Amino acid sequence: MKNQFIALMMMLSILPVVAGAQHNPYVDSLKKALTISKNEEKFNIYYKLANTYRMNSAYDAAAKMAEAYKLAAESEKNQVEQVKAYSVLMHIQLNQSDFKKAQLYMDSVEWAGGDGKNLVCRNYVNYAKAIFYYALDNSEMVVKYCQEILKEAEPDNKDQFLQGRCYYYLYTVYTNYNDFEKSLYYAKKTAMIAGEIADMELLSSACSALGVVYTYRYDREKNKYDLDSVIYYTRQAGDIYFTHPGKISYETYALARLNLSSYYLRYYFDRNPAMGIVVTDTVQALLNTSRAKGLKINEDVEASCYGMLGRIAKAGGDFAAADNYFAKGMTVLDSARLPYYYTHNNLLTDQSDLYAQKGDYKKAYELQKKLVENNAKLFDEDQALIVNKLEAQYQAKKKEQEVQVLKEQARSRQKAQNLYLGLAGIGLVGVFFMFRSYYFNLKFSQEAQKKLEAEQHEAQTLIRLQNEEQARLKAEQELLELQQQQLRDEVMIRQLQVQHKNEVLQTLKEKLQVEDPVNIQQIIREENILDADFEKAKFSIQEVHPNFFKQLNEKAQQKLTSLDQKYCAYWYLGMDTKQIASLLNVEPKSVRMTKYRLKQKFGLERATNLETFLKEMN
Repeated sequence: MKNQFIALMMMLSILPVVAGAQHNPYVDSLKKALTISKNEEKFNIYYKLANTYRMNSAYDAAAKMAEAYKLAAESEKNQVEQVKAYSVLMHIQLNQSDFKKAQLYMDSVEWAGGDGKNLVCRNYVNYAKAIFYYALDNSEMVVKYCQEILKEAEPDNKDQFLQGRCYYYLYTVYTNYNDFEKSLYYAKKTAMIAGEIADMELLSSACSALGVVYTYRYDREKNKYDLDSVIYYTRQAGDIYFTHPGKISYETYALARLNLSSYYLRYYFDRNPAMGIVVTDTVQALLNTSRAKGLKINEDVEASCYGMLGRIAKAGGDFAAADNYFAKGMTVLDSARLPYYYTHNNLLTDQSDLYAQKGDYKKAYELQKKLVENNAKLFDEDQALIVNKLEAQYQAKKKEQEVQVLKEQARSRQKAQNLYLGLAGIGLVGVFFMFRSYYFNLKFSQEAQKKLEAEQHEAQTLIRLQNEEQARLKAEQELLELQQQQLRDEVMIRQLQVQHKNEVLQTLKEKLQVEDPVNIQQIIREENILDADFEKAKFSIQEVHPNFFKQLNEKAQQKLTSLDQKYCAYWYLGMDTKQIASLLNVEPKSVRMTKYRLKQKFGLERATNLETFLKEMN
């Protein structure tokens, strides 16, 4: 289920197409309805419009609409709609990766939700939390909050809107878990609910989701029924645009048709090249229709269309047309508002392969160099995003713990007040009975003493719980520090890979300058093998030995250079002298001399095996 193509299709199915549309009939129809609607229907249109702008990356327009939605809800003192409005504002910030502002709006969601006694408010607060944790890649919390909503909504079939959204989030989670049965179950549940409430946008997404799910089993079992299901559901996702006009956006329709074309290319084109004509006609129709009707589809999807046309042209031997399509796709991405690195990489790879087939190795080299630079930018952005998500997860967890502590303290204070009131009552009764009998007075004193001892025991228990809570928070801080160390180790591994790529590119450049015959395909195959080795390196060092580089420096009796660390990493992975010499472009003799020198830096005896020493290090 980790196939790159499938992951892309799933991502596009989960998130509606991003587009800065000049003209959008679906939005126009919502705006018109907003001017004549009243009460609850007006709130519903506000919600749809704000989310439509958000999903189209028109974040300023989305924020303005959500603010208007919030003000309308506040003027009507509608608690549920206030929760929903703040949820949209939070979602807008999440889409822009501003997790700090998103956390502030999440606090507003919980404030608007009140004490949680209103079931509908509580469900929408939980839905906002599911959205928040989904953006932070915390699948466990997403499942938790979706299941809490469904536990309340499913028995009486209440709030089918929330049910459909929860089913869709559960589908995405179990798809990431590679759980085919649950992914299929929740995708079907989403489609069923969307049909019952006539939510055509959600129904189209659910059909696309079913198409994605069936590709997993077809890729594994090659059952024709599964392939037929892929094509059937993906075609249905686009057909809704015609069967229910004005109910879904053109962007959603365009995405469904692009997915269908992708499946045709993947599963049919090799066996039936004529399928390329069908795909070409479909993709060209999408592009031409968007221009003719003044519709602007998402730059990433538009560039993918040109990439698809280019691959078809290249397969047919029309290199000039293929080059032209790839260039158009690059032009679209260069003017895009967001850096779509993955699509950019696909186009660069296709162009590089095209020039290699044409024999223009210099141009192929230049494109490969751009690809390396693009990968470096992608890596940096991914690392920054991971750090921000970890920080947001930590802050969210810390906040939940603080809220829980406050609730426990409030309960403890209530118990103490009840206890004090009880003691006061007992005291009054004791005073009353004191005048009647010494016996009753003595009995009261004994009971009061027992209650005081119980109160002291409860106070000691509370102190012990607070100490345990502090110890747990300290352990979480240590875990965060360990995660940060893992990130630093990952950066070290990636630096080794990028440095080696640069050395290979420099060698290739020198060979091209002296016009020696160069077998670029062989070099690419070798680099793919090395890339796999680096990925194994990353897994082995980060997962099996997360503090490898830190402990390496602690074990050394002399300071280790970055080159020394690199050699140690290669030996740790079990590479022999010849492989290391090839990777570093040095003589095997130099590798052996370095091994001898490193044994001295670690203070090892001649008979001690350095590789064994590194593997047993803990």
